[in-house]
Amino acid sequence: MPSDQNPEDPTAAFFRTRSASAILADLGSVLKKDRVSLGDMVDALGEAGLGLTILMLALPSFIPIPGLPTGFVFGTALAILSLQIMVGADRLLLPQWLRRRSLPRGPVVSGGAWIAPWFKRVEWMLRPRYSFLAGKLAYFILAVPIFVHAVMILLPIPLGNQLPSLAVIVFAFGLIERDGLAVIVGWVLTVIAIAWNSAIVFFGAELSLFLYRWTADLWASL
Repeated sequence: MPSDQNPEDPTAAFFRTRSASAILADLGSVLKKDRVSLGDMVDALGEAGLGLTILMLALPSFIPIPGLPTGFVFGTALAILSLQIMVGADRLLLPQWLRRRSLPRGPVVSGGAWIAPWFKRVEWMLRPRYSFLAGKLAYFILAVPIFVHAVMILLPIPLGNQLPSLAVIVFAFGLIERDGLAVIVGWVLTVIAIAWNSAIVFFGAELSLFLYRWTADLWASL
């Protein structure tokens, strides 16, 4: 008698059963369309777990893709996810306008292949330890710094994406592998990222004020 259940989506199975480095190295096998929509990516990640979803949303902002609004799109999605985690959600739900946002397939696939070997070098060091720092409760606790990083990512801060994205990526690795040491490293990177972006904003404002005063003085002297 045939089963009433639909066969598992091979794309969802791909994301759930592979390591992060294997997923990134072989993205081209599952991303067939010319453009990759955020909705399709989120649907595929739905069964893979929140840790991998966090990782895949942080990556596009860490990998430099010139000319594409990765910071705004993925930073917004990451902010929504962190807020949903705070209220107990186990998967990401996005508004339709954000689900329709897409990226060209080429840069996504090549960017994944570029960073995969680096991830593979890190993965062998990860293992379950200090699991109380990376268990189920950790998702609720880490949702707060992840939200802060998401806001920094989506804001147009020059050179402000990489450190927050890296901190979120390290958090995600810690959650996926239940590695509390990785979570601790993520907290250290969080402090550095906040300090770095605060310095950029402060000195940028100071520079803008200096240029404004200089221009005003020059205009007054004419």
